[in-house]
Formats: sequence, structure tokens, C-alpha cells
Amino acid sequence: MKIFPYFCGQTSNQYFYKMEQHHKFLKPAQFAEKEIIKSILEGKFQAGQTLMPERELASLLGITRPTLREALQRLSRDGWITIKHGRPTLVNDFQNDGGLGVLKSLTDFGELASQKLVNDWLEFRILIFPHLAQKAIDSNSNEILMFLNELPKENAENQEFALFDWNLQLLLIKYSGNSIAKMLYNDLTIIYLKQAEVYFSSEDSKQMSINFYSNIKNCIKTNTSSAFEIVKNAMLESAKKWKVSL
Repeated sequence: MKIFPYFCGQTSNQYFYKMEQHHKFLKPAQFAEKEIIKSILEGKFQAGQTLMPERELASLLGITRPTLREALQRLSRDGWITIKHGRPTLVNDFQNDGGLGVLKSLTDFGELASQKLVNDWLEFRILIFPHLAQKAIDSNSNEILMFLNELPKENAENQEFALFDWNLQLLLIKYSGNSIAKMLYNDLTIIYLKQAEVYFSSEDSKQMSINFYSNIKNCIKTNTSSAFEIVKNAMLESAKKWKVSL
């Protein structure tokens, strides 16, 4: 199994196994955090409303009040709720006021992420990624070419394709020099890899990606400035297939 640089010597199977283990065993505070987020997403706790008193909520979740307070502090930090001393805890409008903390929560508990979130990210990626990829190739073409020389074979496992594709995106983001994009992509790793494993179950998706990698390699070798269009067209085409495969 191929080993990729961004996962420090882990094979794709090892990485996916650790990712599953990460979600399987939750500490009490993590469990409470996930259940409260789930209730917010399902509309049981609506924006503008207050949470029930700590004693009742802790009893409902089957945890201690100190554990609940730990979970509430995390939710407040990430923007799901607002805690004010001496007042009931307020549920925030995460869709309008949420930031990277909300996105991280959704990706940490990947099963809570909706198809709409994935589709919205695909649209956002089309807007930002081609420009950043062109910047990366203009400044570090040799490193990117070396990485592309190790692309997966057509008969490679879905997980291997998912890891290679994500590592390529991370590499391009890194060499683009955009720190905000790098932090955003870091938070999306888990949800992307889980969805990409399904996406690459299609032989058409694998072949389309191989063609994309080859086009980028040719662009670098011929020293042309067409990376922006190559990446944008590939992102548009793959977004259509992603929406079908989800």
C-alpha cells in the first residue's frame, strides 16, 4: 500500500482505521457535545431559545453536571451557544453566525454533516481552489510534479485514491501560501476522506481523476499557465459526480 507524506508513514488502511476509532469511542463530554449539536441540527433546540437548566439537561443526557459544563464550554467556544453568567444558556443561529468552530464540530462528528454541507463546500472549492492551485504551481512546480509522479494505479483501492487526492489538495494549498485556506482544509479532512471513499468507488471517478492529474503534470512540464482552467474544469466536473454519488 502506498504511503503518503501528510500522514506520517501511515498506510491508507491504517489512517481510515484510526479515523473510525476516533468516532467510535467518545468521552462523556464529547458524547454530550455531540447530542446537543444533534438536537440543534434537528430543531429540538432552536436558535434564540434557551437550553433547559443544567440539572435537567445533565439528567437527560445521563452525565454529571461538571461533565455537562465541560461540553457547554466547548459548544460556546465553537459558536453553538452563548453562556452568560447568571442567565440561561442561549442557542445561537449557527447557520448565519457560525464560524470555523461550527464547521469543525460538524466534521469532528462527521455523521452529523448533511449532504448540503458537502455540496456547499464543493461550490466553495470551485471558487477558491483553482486560483490557489495556480499560485502553488507557479511557485513550487517541481515539488508538485514529484508528488504527481506517484499517482495511484487505476486498480488502486478507493481509500488510496481518496488519500492521494486529498494530499494533492493539501499540497497545493500549502504552496499557495494561504494560511486561512490551509486551516479550513485541515478541518475538512475527516469528512472529505469518508465521502471520497464512496466517490472513488466509481471507476469513472478514478479515471477522471487520473486524467486530471495527467493534465496538471503536462501543464507543469510544458511550463504553461493553464493550471487555473484545468483545475476549475476538473472541479466543476467532479462536483457533478460528487452530488450523484452522495
